[in-house]
Amino acid sequence: MPYNRIFQIVKKYIDALDYYALLEGGAPDDEFDIESQKISVMINADSSVSEIAEVIAKVFEEYFGNKENPDVYYKLAGDIKRDLLQKE
Repeated sequence: MPYNRIFQIVKKYIDALDYYALLEGGAPDDEFDIESQKISVMINADSSVSEIAEVIAKVFEEYFGNKENPDVYYKLAGDIKRDLLQKE
């Protein structure tokens, strides 16, 4: 799967999560693009939901300083995985 497609999927869900309500508060549309890019290069359609959740937790810890259990991101990771498995 091309990187751009993975990035678009990840961006859709990371933006919807709107960590700290930054987008809602008027932050630019690309506010979470760096995090979405980092996640996108670390996952693919073969990644498990648990692996995707772990990557999200790791990236958010790196960029926001919050160490959270990956289970917090399990539903989000499941949504990303579902879209990664869909045909274009």
